[in-house]
Amino acid sequence: MDDYVSTQSTPGSFGPPDKMAPGSPSQDSMGDSIPDDTLAQIKQELAMISTHMLTKADSGGLLQELKTAIREEITALRTDLSAVEVRVEALETEAQACRTQHRAAELATTRQGNMLLSLRRQVEDLENRSRRQNIRIRGLPEPDTTPLPDTLRALFRQILGQEGPKEIQFDRVHRALGP
Repeated sequence: MDDYVSTQSTPGSFGPPDKMAPGSPSQDSMGDSIPDDTLAQIKQELAMISTHMLTKADSGGLLQELKTAIREEITALRTDLSAVEVRVEALETEAQACRTQHRAAELATTRQGNMLLSLRRQVEDLENRSRRQNIRIRGLPEPDTTPLPDTLRALFRQILGQEGPKEIQFDRVHRALGP
């Protein structure tokens, strides 16, 4: 290690010759002036640094551990992503079913509305047709004591004579307001 720490190359040294130009003209002469205790301290620090430095095997192991960790994370992400894909597909299927049901309900509601309108028109027509067979009697005096159905039965028996039915039934009997 001394050969690498010394500032000057000697012919018997193992290290490469110094290719750097001297920083100042007096640098060549300063190489001999470093005290031995400072030199020993520098050697000791360099030894500590070299023990803590990563070797090629250490860096290869760390790189392999890093690759393994990344692969595991990617595998976990792919698993999560596939689970999310399954959930999204299920939700899309459900949404499509809801849209289909909604369209069917809209069509049914439209059909029922049209049917209701048609039924209302038919009921109104039937009510109007049923009123066509109503009998209107004008000029009938209003007695205070006799009920209206009994008065009408007596009137119809008188008009029809004794040949009419024994009992005449009315669906509805009422008085209309006069002019």
